[in-house]
Amino acid sequence: MSGIRLNKTARTRKIIFLILPQMHILDFAGPCQVFYEASQLGALPLQMHFVSFQPDAMTQQGLWLTQLESPDHISLHSNDLIVVPGIDYDSFQRGDLHDALGPSIQWLQEKQQLGIPIASICSGAMILAAAGILNGRQATSHWKCLDQLRRDHPSVKVKQDCLFVKDHQVYTSAGMSSGIDMCLAIVEEWYGPVLASRTAREMVIFLRRNKDHNQETVYLDYQSHYNSAIHRVQNYLISHPEKNPSLAELAAQATMSERNLTRMFKEVTGHTITQFKHRLKLELVKGFLHNPDLTIEAIAQRCGYQDARQLRRIWKEEMGTSLRQSRLG
Repeated sequence: MSGIRLNKTARTRKIIFLILPQMHILDFAGPCQVFYEASQLGALPLQMHFVSFQPDAMTQQGLWLTQLESPDHISLHSNDLIVVPGIDYDSFQRGDLHDALGPSIQWLQEKQQLGIPIASICSGAMILAAAGILNGRQATSHWKCLDQLRRDHPSVKVKQDCLFVKDHQVYTSAGMSSGIDMCLAIVEEWYGPVLASRTAREMVIFLRRNKDHNQETVYLDYQSHYNSAIHRVQNYLISHPEKNPSLAELAAQATMSERNLTRMFKEVTGHTITQFKHRLKLELVKGFLHNPDLTIEAIAQRCGYQDARQLRRIWKEEMGTSLRQSRLG
């Protein structure tokens, strides 16, 4: 517990998960696990409640959740949090869930007026928007929802290409996994970076992402776009780090011309193909440096460099230090 200073006399903080019809399991389970792990590691006092206006609810994946609490039976305060997981967007878009969501929307409006913080996961932002909670606020949601969010709620300041947004105690996240990132950020906001880092480690999330940086690892970096052709090229390079494919080979992966690939890759990622390849290879080198059984020559070969000399030169240019110093460090 070194580095974590919590107020043990503080009032119990409640995390309220609003269970909705056709809710997505991961939207609920991921954030739930974050707060559970944080509580086990020292975020005390903290307790979770699972509420619904119906005692039973079936998820979009067909799993029934039963014996749920009634929201009306729980008293909330300004240091609590309501979490609204995403639901099946197609059903929401068609209006199939309009009647079922009515009581939840009214309840959210009442709690927001009382100053209770609210967080949505994925398409859950559409429910907050329907309740008027996002009016005048910055918000994000799953990419499928963004056009409708802009169209139906013009007062919402829609942000895309970000993982999550906080605006005046209202949190919105872009998708299922980014809901986990958002909740880790909330843990950090409440209890500090040490506990948040330990929580991420417990969940085997080695590099947490935050709202200001789309990604913090080369295996995810520059992939916040939705261009499937460029994704194919990036995935091919990630899967074959020891190779140095020609531009023609990569263009074949993308099924586009070399010129178009070069332009499109830079446009959607902000980096050239060569820059991306270098970052990918150097990330791999970092891992191999921890293996004392591998010589620099062997590492260079595994990472697709001509020889150890070329690897040393590129490493020095990019990292500002020698490979020897990095390995000893």
